[in-house]
Amino acid sequence: MKKEKVKSEFEDLIQDEILRSEKFRGLLLSGILVVMLLSIAINSYYLNVFESNLIKPLQWFILILLVLLIRAMLIRKYEAIWFKKSRRRYLIFLYGNTFFETSIPSVVIIVFASLYNPATALISPVVFFYFLFIMLSIFDLDIKLSIFAGFVAALEYLILALFYHNKFTFSGELAILNMFPIYVAKSLFLLMAGVVAGFVSLKIRKNILSSYRTIQERDNLERVFGQQVSKEIVDEFIRNNLKITSRKRKATIMFLDIRNFSNFCEGKTPEEINKYQNDVLSFMIDIVKQHRGIVNQILGDGFMATFGAPVEDPDHSLHAVKAAKEIIRQLNIKNKSGSIRQTNVGIGIHCGEVVTGNVGTEDRKQYSVTGNTVILASRLEQLNKKFNTSVIVSKDVIDNIKPEGAEFKSLGNVNVKGFASAVEVYRLG
Repeated sequence: MKKEKVKSEFEDLIQDEILRSEKFRGLLLSGILVVMLLSIAINSYYLNVFESNLIKPLQWFILILLVLLIRAMLIRKYEAIWFKKSRRRYLIFLYGNTFFETSIPSVVIIVFASLYNPATALISPVVFFYFLFIMLSIFDLDIKLSIFAGFVAALEYLILALFYHNKFTFSGELAILNMFPIYVAKSLFLLMAGVVAGFVSLKIRKNILSSYRTIQERDNLERVFGQQVSKEIVDEFIRNNLKITSRKRKATIMFLDIRNFSNFCEGKTPEEINKYQNDVLSFMIDIVKQHRGIVNQILGDGFMATFGAPVEDPDHSLHAVKAAKEIIRQLNIKNKSGSIRQTNVGIGIHCGEVVTGNVGTEDRKQYSVTGNTVILASRLEQLNKKFNTSVIVSKDVIDNIKPEGAEFKSLGNVNVKGFASAVEVYRLG
């Protein structure tokens, strides 16, 4: 359903772009006609097929140019109206327009043949302008229209060849041009050009649609994650074509709490409280992002972060621990420098199986991580008050990262609220 909606929006955008490009298309057509006129003039001069001057062909081509200019003005005026009012009428217009444009070289050949020599008209460079008009059909990004343009060019050239073929005879080395299959082959090449142009337009259309879908997916991700997740994770999420579906997975959860935040808020203005929150939490959230984590919830005096979800990360526990150590290191630096008010935090980290997925309505969703792993990580953060520590991690995290030396020290088995069995925990340093 979503793909159909995206495709419908994409079709409207494509049609709007085609309408906007019509002015450029008209100028391009006029330029091609001028080049055709010069080509015929040069061709006529070197083949010595006219007696006095180019007055007649000039008159014809000025007339054709005026018709094209009037057509361009009418198209810009009525094309948008037809597109909005009637899809059937608009399709008729598209095919009629393609037929008109592709027939221009045929009209030029007829004019050239009536003024000069039919043989010269059929073998002159004017024939190559069919290919230019077939290429112009790519602007519509419709494979059927491009094939139709190739078919019209091939059929019209074949009909002209049939009509003029018996009206001239080549001799000598050019006698091969008397063979009608030569002109049939040219017609087939024109048809082939239309098919190739069609597949080129189809490829361009698919690439644009794919890019548009990618942009839509990125917008959807930004709506779901907000500013929680780093650009690198969003890019990887889109690159791997992952979907946010409810599932169980292994992840590491971190809870962080600012100590004595309630006491700080007493007597402070909302602006002072907000500034303090931004000064303290902003650099911590950046550190989480730098270590491939996302901040799922900002709780006012802290936050919850997830490592290893939604994008798989085999080193999710290691990245969580490194983020915690960096947070403590940066916090100590800022405390000593006086750039922030003297602040202490408590961090709890636990890893295990969690349930991830989007929770909410179609218009407002939030990426959610739930399960006992989340609850235990929250309980570990609270244990920092009991042990007067900054970072406490579970035995499961220690087993995952296998630290060397005495970086972590065991606090033994601790009874945790809501859990029947005691949990072995460790403190940092």
